Amino acid sequence: MSALQLVVFPVHAQADAAWHAVLDAQQMRHAATLGERQRVRYLNARIALRLTVAGLEQCDPQRVVIEQQASGQLRLCTHPRLFASVTYAQRLGLLVVGSSRLGLDYEDGAAPVFWRSAVRRYFCESERRWLQSRDEGTREADFVWLWTRRESLLKYRGSGIRGDTRCLCCPEDAAPSQRSFNLAGGVGTLTGEVLTADLLPSWLGLCGEWSPELDFSWHPAPGRMPCCVRSE
Repeated sequence: MSALQLVVFPVHAQADAAWHAVLDAQQMRHAATLGERQRVRYLNARIALRLTVAGLEQCDPQRVVIEQQASGQLRLCTHPRLFASVTYAQRLGLLVVGSSRLGLDYEDGAAPVFWRSAVRRYFCESERRWLQSRDEGTREADFVWLWTRRESLLKYRGSGIRGDTRCLCCPEDAAPSQRSFNLAGGVGTLTGEVLTADLLPSWLGLCGEWSPELDFSWHPAPGRMPCCVRSE
């Protein structure tokens, strides 16, 4: 099993002060250098990740060591080794922890107004052709699905969508599995070596009583896939 736990946490407001005790001094110093929105996302994600890993490892959250590599990938210093991927949307953040490499992306809103230029700038020719073949009424939703799928795969490989715009239709290594999902009105994609169908999200409330409806379901690919990455 690749994915062990899928956790949803808030990013609309900073976590209550009591939760900050699980963070270390380096993380707090880094947070102080960020703008407000980035700071909230960073702090909440690090708190959520430390608590999640501590629960799996049955240890004190302050003993969890998280390193961010130059590529942006997170490295968990655990034994046996665990892997993690984090993503942010407007209201929610998601993280996944597993026993092998993972990539996760999630969007909870409509396609951005600049989505057509994003297609031209970041998508490969095969993806552009597939999107153009879609019905005009579903094309924006199909863009969001395809964006999360591409972003998730690039995170799995260790790069972001702005750092790697190559064609992904013929992967250089063995193609990982990808599963898309619907969650709280949004859509996301999880990429990993082996994915389990019984994975369900858990809510980690960090901001008082606020709690979303975590309606979750696996999302089938909308029509024939544009790339040869496996979808299960």
